[in-house]
Amino acid sequence: MKLPLFILRVAYTLARRFKIADATRLLHLEAADFLAPTLPDGYTLRSPGAGELFELIQAGKAPAEIGSPRSVSSQRRVVVITTPENDVVSYLWIAIESVDANENFSRARHLGTSVHLPPRAGFLFNAWTHPDHRGKRFIGCMMSYIIENQLVDTDTLITTMDWTNEKSSRAFAHVGMKPIGTVIRLGHGPLQLSLLPRAASQFGLKLACQAPGYKFAF
Repeated sequence: MKLPLFILRVAYTLARRFKIADATRLLHLEAADFLAPTLPDGYTLRSPGAGELFELIQAGKAPAEIGSPRSVSSQRRVVVITTPENDVVSYLWIAIESVDANENFSRARHLGTSVHLPPRAGFLFNAWTHPDHRGKRFIGCMMSYIIENQLVDTDTLITTMDWTNEKSSRAFAHVGMKPIGTVIRLGHGPLQLSLLPRAASQFGLKLACQAPGYKFAF
């Protein structure tokens, strides 16, 4: 790793710890270009409804961090889960139309980035895999499940991840997702600065509309 990049990563890690900076990579994929991985033996995929998701959380079969079952009821978002038997070891959400800033952030909720999507685009967010089951490409498998079963009306997939999250970056690159640019959000409260990739508008994306302060495209 080149020294300037190393120093930049250290500085960002410190700024993120103090919750004054949030830098996320913005990725894009046309569903037709998706490179589907193979689901390992012993695991199954499904998309639970609100009632089943509530029961899984109540029974301790799914972590509470998976999100509210009410979100499924909105019909604008879907969750896919990976299970060996009935314990949720990985999950992934996809939304259409929009995602609020408080749902799309790295460490600092107040520096989250809202995303308004064009028609037939889906936003992947709140992805998680249990540490004991990582390295099996579950995220790609769940993306494949969404596309093949047409769970939402989309032919384009968008996502973000923390700038330093190399594992997730490699996982999404493995299925064909390509970078659009980097979203940089700085500050606290009403004193915020948003540096947004100019290329996002070419894909019909509107970023950080909910963010206070100044916004610049680069």
